[in-house]
Amino acid sequence: MNKVTKRKKTKSASNASTATAREDLMKAARHQFALKGLSGTSIRNIASAASINSSMISYYFKGKQGLYIECLKEIGKKQLEMSQNILTPPKNRQELEVRLGLFIDSIFDLFLNDRDAGLIIIREYDRHHSPGEKIFTSTLLKVFDLLIDFIKSSQKSKLISKTKDPFILASLFFGALVNMMRMDHIKEKHYDFSIKKTGKRNKVKAHLIGMIVN
Repeated sequence: MNKVTKRKKTKSASNASTATAREDLMKAARHQFALKGLSGTSIRNIASAASINSSMISYYFKGKQGLYIECLKEIGKKQLEMSQNILTPPKNRQELEVRLGLFIDSIFDLFLNDRDAGLIIIREYDRHHSPGEKIFTSTLLKVFDLLIDFIKSSQKSKLISKTKDPFILASLFFGALVNMMRMDHIKEKHYDFSIKKTGKRNKVKAHLIGMIVN
């Protein structure tokens, strides 16, 4: 093996190792941030959960806040892309209801299939000041803006009554979604009602869709 080939293989292995370490830190951090929030999570918690030296957090992310911002960016970008694909102007009532249903499913699926991401989003909605505010505004808040635009486009097509205020309607709709996720564990324990159950989830979807279209 010549020196050039050996150098390339070493560099490739190093890049792979770097990517793995970075991903492991982000995965561990997401879980810790979801459980304890940003202020309740220490660098030591994250490093211990990832089995990686704590100095690597500063090396890859310039500290705990930088790591939190990267986690939020990854979550927000994914949700924004899904919402952009779903919330396009509907052509008729049936399409309107289908797209609203898909949007609800995308939010609930994020919470149920990636609970850490869902809990971070809920925590972020509750924060008055956040180091990730710019990311929140450019991704997760954009999802809310998309919903407002979706309602407006549906009003132009006479699929939703123009007497309804798009901002207030989107606020009530989004607030109900977040509340269903935030209180799901309480409702499951005390009322045997959870969006994890298909029948219950479909009832919630029908009520939420009805809030907009009826």
